[in-house]
Amino acid sequence: MKNKSLYELGILAKMGNEIAMLEIIERKKKMIKKYSFNDDDRYQFIILKLIEGIKNYKF
Repeated sequence: MKNKSLYELGILAKMGNEIAMLEIIERKKKMIKKYSFNDDDRYQFIILKLIEGIKNYKF
């Protein structure tokens, strides 16, 4: 999965591939930590919204 683009991973994640979803989260972990301001609740909320956004996005 390391050699796939975020677009390809998004398509796979939308179809239900959990490994692709985890790879997207792993790639964006640094940005998520930056905007969560070291608050665990905010960190989980951002991840939840990322997952919802991927599920609802029309590829």
